[in-house]
Amino acid sequence: MNKSYRPIAVYCDLDGVVQHENVRWSRKKGIYMAEPHRTLFEWVPHLERALAPFPQVALVLSSSWCVWPGYGKTLRKLPQGLQERFVGGTYHQREHGSDPRVKEAFRTMSRGAQVCADVLRRKPVQWLAIDDDTENWPEWARPRLIACDGNTGVSSIEVQQELQHKLHWCVHEIEKEARWRSELDGCSDRS
Repeated sequence: MNKSYRPIAVYCDLDGVVQHENVRWSRKKGIYMAEPHRTLFEWVPHLERALAPFPQVALVLSSSWCVWPGYGKTLRKLPQGLQERFVGGTYHQREHGSDPRVKEAFRTMSRGAQVCADVLRRKPVQWLAIDDDTENWPEWARPRLIACDGNTGVSSIEVQQELQHKLHWCVHEIEKEARWRSELDGCSDRS
């Protein structure tokens, strides 16, 4: 498989998914973990292990971190292997421009609306979202949402199992469509 082609997009939040939800920002400290005995990105290894059997998965950053500190700065905080899976973010200045009104409009959208708008723009073959923000997702998108508890995120065994189950389903759907297209091609060749 061509490593650069990844037909499955997983829209990944950070706060409440790869780290505890209690992340704060101050001028003095920058971004920091406000929850005692927790660290930034502490659950990343769980995500990496869950994705390891699926080289066809790309990640899309769907987080307030897209807006600040920004997509590029955020990626630099992640392990190299995970960085290589990212293909973009739901908000990116290169895509959305620098108009502060556009940025503010994006910030006021629900996470579900942000992800769905990106799905319609990016058009992945299959997609899922992993997020602790489960409010206001369109009904048609809810089956693709893996809901996390912001206190445990992807460290939860149940979340890891659901992610893997849904990724297997995505792979199956892609393979089923490939077989269907192959059969169609075979029919047209006989004509």
